[in-house]
Amino acid sequence: MDYGSKGGVDRISGLPNDILCHILSFLPTKYAVATSVLSTRWKYLWSSVPVLDIDASFHRDFFSFLNIYGSKDSEISFKRFVNRVLLLNDTPHIQKFRLIYECHYTAAPIHTWLNVAISRHILELELDFCLSVPKEFMKFPRNFFMSNSLVVLKLSRMPIIVPSVVCFPMLKVLEIRRVLYLDDKCTQNLLLGCQVLEELVIEEIIRERPRVIDISIPTLKSFSFSYKFVTDISVDCPYKFVINAPNLQYFHVKGRISDAFEVKSLASLIDVHLDLRETAVLAENYNDCHQRICNLFKGLVNAKFLTLSIDVVQLLCAATADPNLPRFYNMNTLALGIGLDLDFGRERLVSLVTEFIKCSPDLDALTLYNKQGILRDVEELRRNPPEAAPDYLQSHLKDILIQELYSNFLPEDVEYLVQDVNVLKRLKINCQCPFMLKCQLNYTAPVE
Repeated sequence: MDYGSKGGVDRISGLPNDILCHILSFLPTKYAVATSVLSTRWKYLWSSVPVLDIDASFHRDFFSFLNIYGSKDSEISFKRFVNRVLLLNDTPHIQKFRLIYECHYTAAPIHTWLNVAISRHILELELDFCLSVPKEFMKFPRNFFMSNSLVVLKLSRMPIIVPSVVCFPMLKVLEIRRVLYLDDKCTQNLLLGCQVLEELVIEEIIRERPRVIDISIPTLKSFSFSYKFVTDISVDCPYKFVINAPNLQYFHVKGRISDAFEVKSLASLIDVHLDLRETAVLAENYNDCHQRICNLFKGLVNAKFLTLSIDVVQLLCAATADPNLPRFYNMNTLALGIGLDLDFGRERLVSLVTEFIKCSPDLDALTLYNKQGILRDVEELRRNPPEAAPDYLQSHLKDILIQELYSNFLPEDVEYLVQDVNVLKRLKINCQCPFMLKCQLNYTAPVE
């Protein structure tokens, strides 16, 4: 047992190696390696840590101190560091390998690094590897796409070539963000090789040609899709999604109205979040957008929680066609994004909200949210109220949440919104203004 200069006992160094390695696994590899200077007890301990977390940004301060950051010398130094870490690491099984790096001057030995990881039966791999030459597609080891050990795979920003045959028999989580593929078949080849996948995250880059993404994975439980708009948003290159996932529970999409969704089976759906927008919607196209959204709703009728962004609500309200919503028999929570500028008129907003309530017999919680403020037109609504609240609004809406309350939204406005809801059990207000806090508490107490 080592003793400090003041007679203290170094109890940490007395812990078993397995426990110390577990503690070091929560540190970036740079700091884990740095513990080798503490004492002879720690000199080689880092080499047995089964988690490798290497981020080039952590080396920025050191390279800046040497005045070589962003240079060819800094890249060479970083690659030597990675090579040495992989060479000296003696654990037979790598639990996680996380590598974040931007290559500008010299070719990175990614092929060699991945070979080492695969030979150690890696469980989780995260690569964020940006090349300076966009068309320089990264060649993975031949056995990478046939890994029998990978459970989690996260790829970001890299241009890759996916072979025609892919087999990940243990992969449960797949995240692909802003990945550039050699051709449109790469995405499909990758998905076809993940037949036990449970969580899928795709962040795509808008391209100049349409694409079809077929997600037919029986085991899939969570699917999240979003765009990274890096080109002109006005380019018309709609995607088509074919979704056949009977066990899907979470469906979050941030895309465009022009995208087509062919939903075949979503019997287990729980949570749906839709953030759909269009690039340049003309007035005569609002009804078409409305119909597209309603057609998508028909495949999501089993959802229990539905969240619609401000853009979706505005497009639905802007249409002149009557609401054509399906019946949401299982939905009990609805969240609607409400914009400050209601160009389409408050009557259509009220009509849309009441139509949702009417089509959702089990709905008991309604959330209205806006990141910039809530319902500028509430004051006008209070001055010109409807004659009576609908019967279905009085009968089963029990929970109202208003988020991002600002000082221009008065307690009297809240009182008007809920005065006709006879069975309301809970009114919750998230207040952004300290001045409003007292008013909030005085008002909500009798409601609950």
